[in-house]
Amino acid sequence: MITRRTFVASSVAASLVPRMALAASRTDVVVIGAGLSGMNTAMMLREQGYKVVVLEADSRVGGRVETVDTPNGPVDVGASQVGRGYARVIDMCQKLNLRLIPEDRDLLTFGGYMQGQWVDAKTWEANPLNLTVGEERKIPPMMMGSMLASRYNPLKEVDEWLDPKFAEYDISLHELMRRKGHSAAAIALAAHSAPGISIHETSVLRMWQEETRGRIDRKLAPEAEPGKRLHPFGEVNDHNLIDGLAMISNIEGGASKLTQAMGAQLGDAVQLGKRVARIAMTNSGATVTCTDGSAVSSRFVVSAIPFTMLREVEITGSANPVARRAITTMPYANTARMYLAIERPFWKEDGLPPSFSTDGPMGMFWAVDNHTGEGRHRAMIVLVGKVAEAIASKGRPEAEAFLLEELYRMRPAARGLVQVSTYKDWQRDPLQKGCSFSLAPGDVNAYGRDMVKPWQVMHFAGEHTRRLDIGMEAAMESGERVAIEILGRA
Repeated sequence: MITRRTFVASSVAASLVPRMALAASRTDVVVIGAGLSGMNTAMMLREQGYKVVVLEADSRVGGRVETVDTPNGPVDVGASQVGRGYARVIDMCQKLNLRLIPEDRDLLTFGGYMQGQWVDAKTWEANPLNLTVGEERKIPPMMMGSMLASRYNPLKEVDEWLDPKFAEYDISLHELMRRKGHSAAAIALAAHSAPGISIHETSVLRMWQEETRGRIDRKLAPEAEPGKRLHPFGEVNDHNLIDGLAMISNIEGGASKLTQAMGAQLGDAVQLGKRVARIAMTNSGATVTCTDGSAVSSRFVVSAIPFTMLREVEITGSANPVARRAITTMPYANTARMYLAIERPFWKEDGLPPSFSTDGPMGMFWAVDNHTGEGRHRAMIVLVGKVAEAIASKGRPEAEAFLLEELYRMRPAARGLVQVSTYKDWQRDPLQKGCSFSLAPGDVNAYGRDMVKPWQVMHFAGEHTRRLDIGMEAAMESGERVAIEILGRA
């Protein structure tokens, strides 16, 4: 695991190595992408005296860190959560004088809407709609996928998902459940709640990596017990402060405060509106050309953009079939969310659960506790996987109208009490084309272990290159790893 001690040791060693004299028209490192990972790499290398240029296609820094100002206050539509174990993120916030506050997104009680009927997780075991068998019957339908994926997770350490001894598990959740003898009904329910893209299209090794790392922050036992958690999404925060931090914290004013402060530290090293079209590499350097015709030559290149975007860049250099395959084929999961303000708690009028999941097109409705039980509340409609993709194809105005009407159809009491704050569909973001990386069954064995290795002078950062961490910390981890790699090669 990369530690600050190993980084400092690498930095000191690198500072003793004479640096190659570069022509004035050249820079030491070109970083492509001004998200958390790219800017963390740039800041670390600048601290060691390297000349760094960061090329960002967007008109803002941040990547999938984005805070939207709405009439109902700032809303983080991308990365937002800072766990107690996010050492790099916490350190950067302290360095940049940003305040961390306990996340206030405790969700109200969950129910389910299946086959046109409301179901209660507490009585699901005896519900006539429950066609599962044996111990499966005790698992709430909205938790079937996540609980069974967790039940069979053999990983104890956060990096074991890459260990070849677990190569046999580079399979889909559907295949895992089939091998374990689960009923067709359980598999069908899991299809509505499986982590990742779908029950068929995500490797359980990828699921287990995130579950194993999340277990550390949650301090849960290695195996989840059916029926113990009625909240399947980890949204119940422990607000008790340890060293000033809740279990989950947010950055006061929104997560974009962090990336904006990092951008300010880098100053004019960050160039906005610079979309990269071509990377031409040799063993001693590279030239990066943008769509506007400008070009920068450097000793090293760091790709810190999603592979959905890197695959649109022309890359010339030595043959690298592993990197080519990863860049070309890595799938990306999607999340689309509609953020709502609720004038008053309509669930008190209809007597139904405030939050719920469905087997229909709307996905999930999350009602956020305002801790008074009365008055204005926040809520989210959360769309994932194929459902999100289908609704996204409608475009934002139609998607918003469709989702509201679907909510009113199931919850007539909500009509007239819901205001849309904002809507974000990451798959339709032209500079992201997805919310987070995924790995299909077989991808860990095919390229997952080796895809982060440098390709001639190009190094790979971004949450899709995570080895140990998750979320914002994974992006920071990858940036730190790349900085160490470049220092080691200097």
